[in-house]
Amino acid sequence: MRNIYIIGIVFILLLGQPAWSQNVSATSRLDSNAMLIGDHLGLKLQLNCPAGTQVIWPSFNDTILGKIIVIGRSKVDTSFSKDKKSLTLTQKINLTCFDSGFYTFPEIPFRYRLLPDTSVKTALTGMSMLKVNTIKVDTTQVFKPIKGPLRIPITFLEILPYILLALALIALVFILIWYVNKRRKHEPLISIRPKVRLQPYEKALQNLEKLRTRKMWQEGHVKEYHSELTDILRTYIEEGFGIPAMESTTYEIVGKLRQDSVFARPLIDKVDQILQNADMVKFAKFTPLPQDNENALNAGVEFVNQTIKPLASEPQVETMNRTTQKPQS
Repeated sequence: MRNIYIIGIVFILLLGQPAWSQNVSATSRLDSNAMLIGDHLGLKLQLNCPAGTQVIWPSFNDTILGKIIVIGRSKVDTSFSKDKKSLTLTQKINLTCFDSGFYTFPEIPFRYRLLPDTSVKTALTGMSMLKVNTIKVDTTQVFKPIKGPLRIPITFLEILPYILLALALIALVFILIWYVNKRRKHEPLISIRPKVRLQPYEKALQNLEKLRTRKMWQEGHVKEYHSELTDILRTYIEEGFGIPAMESTTYEIVGKLRQDSVFARPLIDKVDQILQNADMVKFAKFTPLPQDNENALNAGVEFVNQTIKPLASEPQVETMNRTTQKPQS
C-alpha cells in the first residue's frame, strides 16, 4: 500500500511538470522568409511567461550564421496581461545580408526560473528559413559604364565658414599693415582728439542765437523766454567774471558789475534793464511789448560782444573778485 502511494506521488509530479512548463512559450519570427541582398529584415523575439518569472534573455553576436549581420537591436519591451498574471517580453533585431543563399535560423534558447523554484529551465523557439536573393541581371542587354557619383550643388551655409574665414584674414592683414605704419611713423596707436572747450562768451552767444530761433515769445511763452534769457546772461557773468550770478539778485549782480571800471556805465545799464524786466515778467505778471522782447535779446548780445575783449585777453580772469589795494605809505 505504501509503495502504491509513493508511485502515485511520483506520477503526479511527472504529469505536473509538463503542465507547469506549458505556461512559458518562446517564439521567433522573421518579417519575411525572403529578402534581396543588402536589404534590411526584422527578427522578432517573444517570450510569454507568468508574472515574476526570472528570464535570461538570449544575446547575439554581430553576426548570425557567420553571414547574416546584426545592424540594430531594440530594447526588450514588457507588457502585462489584463489580470497581471502573465507578461510578454518582446525584442526586435534588425538584420542584413550580402551573400545570397538559403539560411536556417536555429532554435533560440530562453532560460528562465519560475520562482520559488530556483532551477533553470529553457524554452526554445522554432527554426526559421530565410532566402537571400541576388539582383537579376539581364545578360542580353549591352553593358553600360558605371555612372560616377552625383554632384550635389553647394549651399550657401556650406561656404559661409570659408567666407567668414577669408574676411577675418583680410581684416587681420589690414590691421597688421595699419600697425606697422603707425610704428614706423612713431604715431600713437589710438589718438584721442581733445574736447574743444568753449569760452564763456562763445557759449553765451550760441545760446542767445538758439533762443532767437526758437521764437518763444512769438508763440506766447513770454515768461519762459525772459527766464531763459536771464539764465544765459547770469551763467555768462558767473563763468566769465567770477560773480555768483545764479544765486544773486539783480541788485547784487549790477552792484558788483559797477565796481569794475572795465565796463562802461551804459553797458551795465542795459544788463540792469534786461534783468529788471525779466523780474517784472516773472514775479509781477508784467507783459512787455513785442519790441521790448526783441530789444532785450539784442541788448544781451551787445553786452556779450562788448565784454569779449577783456575775457579773451585774460582767459582765467576773475575781474569782480579783485580788490584794489592802495600802497602803504
